[in-house]
Amino acid sequence: MLYIKRDDLIHPEVSGNKWRKLRLNIDQAKFKGKKRIVTLGGAHSNHIAATAKAAELYGFESVGIIRGEDADLSNPTLSFAQSCGMQLLKISRSDYRNADSWDFKDWLKERFENFYFIPQGGANFYGVNGCMDIMKEVMAEIQPDSIFVSCGTATTMSGMVLGNKGGCKLFGVSALKGGDFLLKDIGKNLMSVYSDRETTDFAMENIKLLTDYHFGGFAKLNTELITFMQSFYSETSIKLDPIYTAKTAYAMVEMAKMKHNKNPEKWVLVHTGGLQGIKAIEKRFQEKIY
Repeated sequence: MLYIKRDDLIHPEVSGNKWRKLRLNIDQAKFKGKKRIVTLGGAHSNHIAATAKAAELYGFESVGIIRGEDADLSNPTLSFAQSCGMQLLKISRSDYRNADSWDFKDWLKERFENFYFIPQGGANFYGVNGCMDIMKEVMAEIQPDSIFVSCGTATTMSGMVLGNKGGCKLFGVSALKGGDFLLKDIGKNLMSVYSDRETTDFAMENIKLLTDYHFGGFAKLNTELITFMQSFYSETSIKLDPIYTAKTAYAMVEMAKMKHNKNPEKWVLVHTGGLQGIKAIEKRFQEKIY
């Protein structure tokens, strides 16, 4: 039996795991008395759009550092972010790759005052902890055998592993080509909480990372995936986003085919939101998905 956790319904603009990862970061920004939030992401980033809206809702100024000097600031995602009051600043891809460095953080301090920094995708301690609630809510309602969730920065899955108090199997579906590194990142996140290798290794025994369903890489897709999204919508009336959840749902369906109806189980698909990205994909492919 399949269940779908509709985190896409949390909020129309700050939905899914974006809200989960932002919630505790927003609390920290308020606690520290900051007046603006600075974050970074790509030109079509769900995180950028969600952070812009969350900042507006909670009375913060916001700044989005955008990857690539060729980024189109008038695209649907960045236009929305600006409509929420977010100031956008484009930087080169090489500078963006160094966003974890102290030099970059010093550059931010020179440019902006009294700000709270949230890394790309909300990938920090508070982002991980915010995602623990996904697992808690699922287990309280269903107690499934397996859960399928999208992986981009490993933040969401890391939180779900921390919240997994039973023997539930967690399948993470990488949206990135060559996403094997995500397991290492999950391990780092768990170690930062447990500070114990044996406990970390034990927790990771219930993880399986699926890396063959990226459809060419991050933000890549083809007619097969679009057709799958349309078929899924026709059967369920639920829209999937093309960057993350559609690939995860596709992987889950393929896994189900391999079981050949043996030993019926309860499976959960976590819908992590991100539907705002559909407009950009439709524009790129010149095709209406829904």
